[in-house]
Amino acid sequence: MSSFAAPIHFSPEEIEQNRIERLAAEAEDRESTPQELIADFAPGTFGCHEALHTASIVMSLVDERLCEHPAILANPDWYLLASQAHTALYNLYQAIGARHIGDDEGDGAKGD
Repeated sequence: MSSFAAPIHFSPEEIEQNRIERLAAEAEDRESTPQELIADFAPGTFGCHEALHTASIVMSLVDERLCEHPAILANPDWYLLASQAHTALYNLYQAIGARHIGDDEGDGAKGD
């Protein structure tokens, strides 16, 4: 019997509840409020740029270290999961960039 658990799946409601809890905990760790933390890391701020950069680094790491790893390439199921992780990170990077650098929804981000 394998010691590895079955794949996990969370509902959108569970994910949102987790986000809210983590936001509150992060704000507390920074001796701030969730609203202040959101403002400090809004599109156009250095904090948002940091998230954009981190998404880029992690996306490249997944592509170069997982998607190109021989063990992953040899297994179609693993490659699918690694590819989906890379795609999700790419989409995250694009979404952050559109708000942070672009003019998506006219949010006042850099470049407006």
